[in-house]
Amino acid sequence: MLASLKIDELLQQTKKSVRNERIALGLTQKEFASFVGLKYATYRVFEQEGKISLENYLYILSALNKSIEYKRFLDGFEFENDKERARVEQDKKPSIVLKPIVSPSQKQITLDKGIFGNELFYSVKNGHVYEVSTFISIVLANYNDERLMLLLRYFGADRLKPHILKAKNKDLLQRFNKHVAYLKKKA
Repeated sequence: MLASLKIDELLQQTKKSVRNERIALGLTQKEFASFVGLKYATYRVFEQEGKISLENYLYILSALNKSIEYKRFLDGFEFENDKERARVEQDKKPSIVLKPIVSPSQKQITLDKGIFGNELFYSVKNGHVYEVSTFISIVLANYNDERLMLLLRYFGADRLKPHILKAKNKDLLQRFNKHVAYLKKKA
């Protein structure tokens, strides 16, 4: 009986830790499931009931770069304040970041090396036309903070977020969320 109590406590702590990490990353359950490579229903059951296969749990740990640090994962990641991690949900206010320069309906963009730089597009002449999704993918393949801010300025957080999630890169996602939070404070 005592062993099952400890297992139940570990299950509760595990699902709480993963949920808190999801919230800290600013993702919905559906977005997080996609980010870690699980079906939404599978992740939802895990977050609600703590039920998940070991294989699916390892997908979560791997996506969060925590597979080696399992014990640290259960103890609360790198956040210092439990209250910060336990916030219920982010505000559901509409995005007030910055109005994107490229309208959401625009499907193509013409390259301007004066804005986006020569190093990424050294073999392409100014004025080359790109499909917006292709252009975003190219820039994200060699992202840095400056390029992320340019993408946010031109396309907006709402249009950029699906591309960030598709990349399944925790560092990229954290940088993106940091920049969005900065822009919201500034607005």
